[in-house]
Parts: sequence; C-alpha cells; structure tokens
Amino acid sequence: MTLTRRRLLAGAGALGAVALGASGCASPATAKPGSLTLWYTYNGLSDQVLTAAAERFAADRFVVSQVSGDLTQRLLAALAGNAYVPDITMIGDNISRYFADSDRFVDLGGLGARELADRYLPWKWQAGATPDGFQLGFPIDIGPAALYYREDVFAAAGLPSAPDDVAAATGTWEAYFTLADELKRRLPGRYVITDTKMVFTYAMAQQSRKYFDPENRYLDDQTHVRTAWDRAVEAYQRRLTAGFAGSQSVSGQSVDRHAAWVGGQEAGFVNASWITGELKQSAPDTAGKWRVCPPPGGPGNQGGSFLAITSACPDPQAAFAILSWLQNPANQTTNYLDIGLFPSSPEAVRDPRITAGDPFFGGQSAVQVFADIADQVRYAYFSPWDITISDTYTDELTNVELGGKDPERAWSDARTRIERLLRRQGVLS
Repeated sequence: MTLTRRRLLAGAGALGAVALGASGCASPATAKPGSLTLWYTYNGLSDQVLTAAAERFAADRFVVSQVSGDLTQRLLAALAGNAYVPDITMIGDNISRYFADSDRFVDLGGLGARELADRYLPWKWQAGATPDGFQLGFPIDIGPAALYYREDVFAAAGLPSAPDDVAAATGTWEAYFTLADELKRRLPGRYVITDTKMVFTYAMAQQSRKYFDPENRYLDDQTHVRTAWDRAVEAYQRRLTAGFAGSQSVSGQSVDRHAAWVGGQEAGFVNASWITGELKQSAPDTAGKWRVCPPPGGPGNQGGSFLAITSACPDPQAAFAILSWLQNPANQTTNYLDIGLFPSSPEAVRDPRITAGDPFFGGQSAVQVFADIADQVRYAYFSPWDITISDTYTDELTNVELGGKDPERAWSDARTRIERLLRRQGVLS
C-alpha cells in the first residue's frame, strides 16, 4: 500500500496547532517573509560556509536558523499548519517520508539540478528523488562504512596489520568473526565487534533492499533481514562482542567505550565515516595507531542529509542558487574540513586538502578509503518507517545481549511489534 499525505501530516496537524499557536490562515506562510530562510541542525552545515553564503547572497536577504531539538518534528508542524515554513530546509536520510507530499516542495530538477547531477554520487542523488522522478532533495553528506582497527594491537597479536592485509583477511562477516575469535584468543580482553547492533546495522547497510520497495510496499520476505539478525546473534553467542550494547544511547556506556578505545580493549569496529571525529576527540592519545579498510561483507552507507526547497518559497530559483552553491564541491570539501561531513561529490573528495595522509591514521589517507567504498555503494530505498523498524530489531538484539532473552523469542517479538506498527499506520491490513 502506498503512503498517503493523510498519513504523513495527520499526526503532525495537532502538533502544528500546539507548536504554532495559530492557524495557517492567520500566520505568514514562510518563516521570515521578505527573506530566504534556511533551517538546519547543529553541525549540519559548516559555519564557515554559511557565513560566506550570507555575504554572497546578501541581496536575497538570506538568513539561516539553527533548529534546536528535532528538526523533523518542527518541519512537519510547519507544513501541517502551513505557517512559518522555511524556504530551504535540511532533511535527513528519512527524506522518503516527504515523498507523498512532494507538492509541499519544489522539484529541483526544473530549477537546474539535472545539469548538476553528474557531480554527485548516483545512488545518493537517486535517494533524494521520488519514484516518479521528482527531485526533492539535493545531496549534502554521506556515511560510508569502514572497518576501523588498532594497527598496534593487531601487530602485537601477530595478526595481519597493514590495511590491505586486514581487508583481505576480513572480506566476509564469517572471516571477520574468525579474526575476532583469534584476536581474543591471543590477547584476551580485546575485541573488534562493538555489539550485536553494530553487526545488524552494517549488515543491513550493505543490502540493495531494506524493508520496503520504492512504492512503499512492505517486503514481507525477510530473508535478508533474518540473515543480518543471525549474524548479530552469532557474534554474541560466540562471545565476540565487546559488551557495549546500547553505547550510543547510554552515556555511561559511551564513556566506557571511549575508555576502551584509549586502552585498546575495543581494538576495532565497523562504523560510518562520521564517527572519525568522535574517535579523534575521545582518544587523542591513540593518534597514529588507528587504520581503516573496507568493511566485512562489502560496501555500505549509514546516514547522510539533503537540502530541499519548500513550495512556500516565493523565489525558488534564487533559493536554488543558494542551495546549489552551499553544496558545490568546493564547499563540500570545507564542510568536511570544518565539521567532518563526508562529501557526496566525488570531485570534493579529490581535493588534496582532505586526501592527504592523516597523522591520526598513521599517515594513511582515510578519506580515500571512504571515497573508494562510497563509489561502490548500491542504491537501496529508505522508507519512512526504516528507522523505527531497525530500532525495533536492534532493541530486541540488545535484550538478547544484555538480558539473556532467547533469540528466537526476540525475533518473533520484533516482528510482532513491527507488524502492529504498520497496521496502525494503515500499511498492512
């Protein structure tokens, strides 16, 4: 069943009335009449680039507004109330939730985006378009996944330690588990698998399909999902996980995990490019000891954002000039240098300022590794429900890992919760 506008905005309508405190008829349609306003999240765009844009487009009265809290909820409220709507807005990788309401946005293809498409990764560009070709989103960043590992710990264990050798030894998830087992045997207390969530998340990130097809039909054949689930369970049952389940959501466990990076207990993990900043900030004394290589199982992407123009914008062409300038290859390079947003433009990644060897990674060009992985990523449709569905599976995996729940019961409970959610949303009858 196809997602309808009623499903997208009905739930936001009440929120909009509360958040706006007025009806759409009594309020201006745009967030700041007379100006072109951009909404974005903290660290969603480089301050350096935004400052330059404000000067460059001063004649258009371009202003930026960093949204505190959940930008998605605020945007849905504005759209539902048809009031205080931004002219340009950032949208995350959940962009498909807006596809059914594409009339609330401007087709960037008609403003000149088609002529710029070849400057960006094809799969990322496609992710911003509706099934019928309406270009709703313009690419910002991506999150190619890699295997991060401690070269010194691998060498001390007598394991392959050069990036090419580690990549060859961990080409599949099975091979990765074998290496993890060998490392633990040779150096007890050392791990290269964070938790079951890591295995499931990045195994799914490598798939050419996830939970729905582009027409928002539920893929009830869950063979590929079950394979990712079984891999995660296997890692736990073989005692290969480091014990940091939920580390990204529980502050105490995050602190413990950062300490494990410093001490070398977590000697490796699979994650997206955006965790590089956290690794450098949390474990500065390990500079020079880390390396990266392609992940087990093949290339995958996790995360990334877009810019879109709403139909409330009085001058879409001027807004597109701003939007496309903000994300030209040169500015994507600056975004990476300033706040670590990995470019969606291959041209941006060729800039020698970011392809040079990185001292934190022992002089290795980590950016080039990520760029090579990104070139191989396959397009996979990301539905409005994917985040909730994925969280449901990983929550149950955490119950297995931390609470000892039976894996088969956890799988069944996850499926039941997901199907109940989809029935409430009208997706399943």
